[in-house]
Amino acid sequence: MVSILKAIGAPGSISFLAVSLAIGAVLIYVWPRSLRLGRGWLLFVFITHVVLALPWVATRISGKLPPVLPVDAAALRDLDTLIVLDGDNRRGRVREAKRAFAGSPRSMVWAMGSLWMVDGLVEAGIPRDQIKQDDEPPDTLRQMTRVKDLLSTKSGGRAAVIASRLQMPRVAALVRESGLRVVLIPSAIDTEPPTSGVRVFVPSYVALRVSRDAIYELAALAYYGWRGWVRSSGAE
Repeated sequence: MVSILKAIGAPGSISFLAVSLAIGAVLIYVWPRSLRLGRGWLLFVFITHVVLALPWVATRISGKLPPVLPVDAAALRDLDTLIVLDGDNRRGRVREAKRAFAGSPRSMVWAMGSLWMVDGLVEAGIPRDQIKQDDEPPDTLRQMTRVKDLLSTKSGGRAAVIASRLQMPRVAALVRESGLRVVLIPSAIDTEPPTSGVRVFVPSYVALRVSRDAIYELAALAYYGWRGWVRSSGAE
């Protein structure tokens, strides 16, 4: 069931929209008596996505996630290992990796994810011979298990983990549960929605993506707490 829900995705995702439209089509064309219900469902889906696409709504939803404060330049110095997790808002993660690497230009950079992440890091100015790729971990739980295994083979040195500011609360909770000693570096999302002015009331795809990812992370936090992987208080 969890795998099915994960495949469908959060409201705002293409997969969720496709499933919603399919349900509407079935209600309208397969059961003609449910024509009004089908039309009502499609109207509900449309209104929901418009609301989620409002920047002020996206900001409020993402604000429900436990905060992980950004780190200053001093915390980025003398890092031996810099781990960049793949996931939402890849460009923001790459930008933050570039900033962190500037403070520790001798660090080894691990890209936990696709080849796109490696290419992005190289384009950001990080030497290819200082980048290693691990494309195995497909989700946050296994990403952090891999991080723990990786760091357990190293003796000393400072390590940092980069994830988007939306995924980082879950990463932070797993770090606390595992007892890892790492610097957590939350990255900004690719394009932040406006937080002031009239544009906060203008729907945009950028805001829809933030709403989608934040809803997913809130659901994942609740699920992790239910499974006992992190404290149910939600510090993840």
